[in-house]
Amino acid sequence: MTRSDSNKLNMMPLYMRNLLKDPPHLLKNFHYEDVLSFLELGNEERFLRGETIVNEHDRVQTAYLVGEGKVGVWKDEIQLAVLDEGSFIGETFLFSKQNRMAKVVCEENAILLAFQRYDVLNYFRRRPEKLFNIFTKNIIEIQQKKIENMNIQLLNLKKRLLGNESWK
Repeated sequence: MTRSDSNKLNMMPLYMRNLLKDPPHLLKNFHYEDVLSFLELGNEERFLRGETIVNEHDRVQTAYLVGEGKVGVWKDEIQLAVLDEGSFIGETFLFSKQNRMAKVVCEENAILLAFQRYDVLNYFRRRPEKLFNIFTKNIIEIQQKKIENMNIQLLNLKKRLLGNESWK
């Protein structure tokens, strides 16, 4: 790392340094420089507890990375998940032009990085194709994990509905 890189790093907010030190799963297997340049695409947005970040049925144009704080994912007044530092919201935004499926609300004061579809697509157009392939693979892994978690929740609900509480 050059002196100028070191100075740049020291001037970054703590949450950015933490994301560089421990990159989110979506950026797994990116080189340090690629993680840094990708994070720099994001626009910092600050939210207070209780503020809505995205509404259900909003058009998907933006993905968010939680830099600091916690956000909740809600559907029909039921909290589906709580996401914290390093979690992405709407990571399939490059591939889907559909509407949001859930509402996201700030659970505690938070700083998020907002990534616009157009900016991210241009970013990958200027990089080796391999980097986009890694990014796509990471999205697939994240989606597989979400499906696995949903299957576990569904199984637990079915067991409870069948009345066998000992299966939890």
